[in-house]
Amino acid sequence: MKRILCLIMLSFNFYTISAQYDPGAVNYGFVAIKSFGLENEMGLGTRVEYAFNCYTTFIGEYNRTFAIGATDAYEGFNELAIGVNLILFNWYPTTITAGMGYVGNDSGIFEDIEDEAFLGFRTGNFNHGAQIKIRALHQVSIPVHIFAELNVKSLGRRYDTFLVGFSYDFNAR
Repeated sequence: MKRILCLIMLSFNFYTISAQYDPGAVNYGFVAIKSFGLENEMGLGTRVEYAFNCYTTFIGEYNRTFAIGATDAYEGFNELAIGVNLILFNWYPTTITAGMGYVGNDSGIFEDIEDEAFLGFRTGNFNHGAQIKIRALHQVSIPVHIFAELNVKSLGRRYDTFLVGFSYDFNAR
């Protein structure tokens, strides 16, 4: 019994000292986006991440989609999202996180596919829904993290995305 308790305490301490970010950290990042909706649709985005504690990160992001070699009929769209991520696994310096949150965009074609959405609605020209995200985060150096992220959105498969990016903490020591 003492061995089991010792192993649990050691694993808890290891988990505690190798967290996602330092508590109170604010990270800024850029992402490149590949949409699952259209073959030639790509995007760029920015994000701000705030680590409330070692295990919880709040994320606010803005993304803009565009198409490479698209016809004149293609219209890109803006997307805003806020959410929270929690640690699933932590193998320092790599962390696997998952989270959920709100997502909204101004895509004009959502009106045509609104009935196919799992959870989504329109207010004026803006679409609202939810997203689930899973992210692999790797600390390259103390202030720099790179990550790959999959976002599944309730607005439909058309809006699901895969992101690759980096974040930087200007106040890291």
